[in-house]
Amino acid sequence: MEKQRAILIAAIIILLTIIFFTNSQEPKITACTSDAKICPDGSAVGRTGPDCEFAECPKTNETYCEPEQRNIDACIEIYQPVCGWNNPENIQCITYPCASTYSNYCFACQNPDVEYYTLGECPSTNFIPDQ
Repeated sequence: MEKQRAILIAAIIILLTIIFFTNSQEPKITACTSDAKICPDGSAVGRTGPDCEFAECPKTNETYCEPEQRNIDACIEIYQPVCGWNNPENIQCITYPCASTYSNYCFACQNPDVEYYTLGECPSTNFIPDQ
């Protein structure tokens, strides 16, 4: 009986030791690639987190074109420039930005390729991505 008790205690100690050492290993360090995603506002974000997913782009003041804005017959000639961003499902761009500057939101939303607009002129096209 005493021998069985000693074997049981030894087995429990061995089991607890195995559990302790498997849980106390240092966490795996994940190294992400250094590529970047260009955001609509012209800024770039890198990869982050354990899955190396791209960080969120900064929030922009995007205003999506509504059906009533698209069906308007005439626009007023007031210069309040907006950047009309093309819908990536309709347009495949090879340069940045995938957008055009319009004199105001009315003209931007008349273009069926424009998904949304942001206030002000479009970002510069001087950005050249790494090859």
